[in-house]
Amino acid sequence: MFYLYYFYYCRSKGPQIYRNRCAEQDFGEQRIMADYFEELGHTPTGPEGANDFDRHYRRLQVLAIMNGIDMEIEVPEASKRAIEALPIHDIAADEVKEDFECAVCKEPAQAGDKFKILPCKHEFHEECILLWLKKANSCPICRFIFETDDEVYEELRRFQQDADNRRQRQDNLMNSMFG
Repeated sequence: MFYLYYFYYCRSKGPQIYRNRCAEQDFGEQRIMADYFEELGHTPTGPEGANDFDRHYRRLQVLAIMNGIDMEIEVPEASKRAIEALPIHDIAADEVKEDFECAVCKEPAQAGDKFKILPCKHEFHEECILLWLKKANSCPICRFIFETDDEVYEELRRFQQDADNRRQRQDNLMNSMFG
């Protein structure tokens, strides 16, 4: 855990002189991480090669967040299954209105356009929302969150939801007792 915090500190919080020193030790950082996983019985580049190392590193990031270290991880794209399940709405001529536009590209809807409908009921040009969901896992308007294919990110999301639920139950209990 100390190593993960040190890596995070070097990359984001440390003064410039420390960041320069940390940059010189990137190879050492990889060696430390490889040694750590070898001690656990994992080869740093397992069956999936470099992706295996990346997955282990992301898992360490999630563990750090769960243990109170303030850091952010990259948001993965929405799952392929969730994207494929989105229904398509073909815009008819009588549906075209001045205020009906794609919130991603800001272009007004035209008759014959294909819009994807998200579970939150927001609609976007098919090509616009597909590009968006390759970079993010949420609706551009209301931030409705899609499932992802990233197991580590999903684990973190479940942990955060559980923490929110625990906090809500504690608040309800306190309000019922004192409130």
